[in-house]
Amino acid sequence: MLHYNEQSDTYWKNYLEKNPQKKKEIEFARLLILQLQSKKEGGSTEEEAIGLLSGIIQQIENTNRKKNFRRITLSLLKYAAVALVFFFLGIGYYYFQKPESFSGLAEQLYSVPDESSVQLILGDGKNVPIDQKESTVEYRADGKIVINSRDTVPAESDRQAQKLNQMVIPHGKNSSILLPDGTIAYLNAGSRLVYPNFFKGKNREVFLIGEGFFEVARDENMLFIVQTTDLNVEVLGTRFNVSAYPSDNMIETVLVEGKVKISPNSNNPFRKEYTLEANQLASFNRISAETIISAVDVSNYVSWHNGFLNFDSSDLSRIVKKLERYYNIKIILDDPMLGIRSITGKLHLKDETEYVLKVLAKTASADLKKLNETTYVLM
Repeated sequence: MLHYNEQSDTYWKNYLEKNPQKKKEIEFARLLILQLQSKKEGGSTEEEAIGLLSGIIQQIENTNRKKNFRRITLSLLKYAAVALVFFFLGIGYYYFQKPESFSGLAEQLYSVPDESSVQLILGDGKNVPIDQKESTVEYRADGKIVINSRDTVPAESDRQAQKLNQMVIPHGKNSSILLPDGTIAYLNAGSRLVYPNFFKGKNREVFLIGEGFFEVARDENMLFIVQTTDLNVEVLGTRFNVSAYPSDNMIETVLVEGKVKISPNSNNPFRKEYTLEANQLASFNRISAETIISAVDVSNYVSWHNGFLNFDSSDLSRIVKKLERYYNIKIILDDPMLGIRSITGKLHLKDETEYVLKVLAKTASADLKKLNETTYVLM
């Protein structure tokens, strides 16, 4: 669509003949590309690239919300995966590297990361799998990337070219990343963080899907902005948590210290800005576009990055959803009314899955039944 030639046309015709089941996904990607034809073909800043991604994912979400609740998660994740891989290995590469051949770009499009391991995806399309359940990634001043304090990814030959990288965290795993500016981001299970290999300009912008706890390195001259599909969180230097999973109706921002400003992105009709003080929670409802500010015990919202869950009068259904993501399991509530049962307590996430579920069941005055290695029933 961007660099049409006979080679690329032949590539896609052959691909569809061999993979007819992919026709729907390819057509969807084609529609996304058409939206970009009005974009300028000159150099793009990280803000423009990340902003473009935000709009793409927002459209995906709006389309999928029309489907029933049981299908929305699978559908959204499938198309979001296609769109994200397309964007980073396609548009991101196009804007920053301007490849001469679209066929090479197309081949990278279907290099879908392994869903069973954490993936560090570099701006040149290289995938670095990380198999550990808990992992750390560190960007060093010399351009090297150090994984789990021992494995090293060499510095790029052209360190002047800004590229978009991403960390993809599957369900059942978590990771932390030391960004090039010194900011630490802890990423929960089922999350994805998009960031440049170095920051320049007036802002430090990243894009988050899922949940992240940020310890932002202070820089008076560069705002740090976390974008989600619906809103942005702006800070200079502080500690806060953002939960913005695609399948959740609520986006929650909790401030541990300092101040943050929450504002809508350009794709959302919500227009009012809010400033959070320490120990406050901002809950943005995606359906009603309303935000509620409340005082909370922040440990109930940020303790996950230290390896445990605190909850105070929380609905069982909410706790179940967190555990499903963290352990990559399915928990069935035999009686739907169990979901509104109020629970107070603490779970150590580093304990064995079944032990944690037994503690939860006892706290909820319920029985636990194991169906298989990944499916449990509370009744």
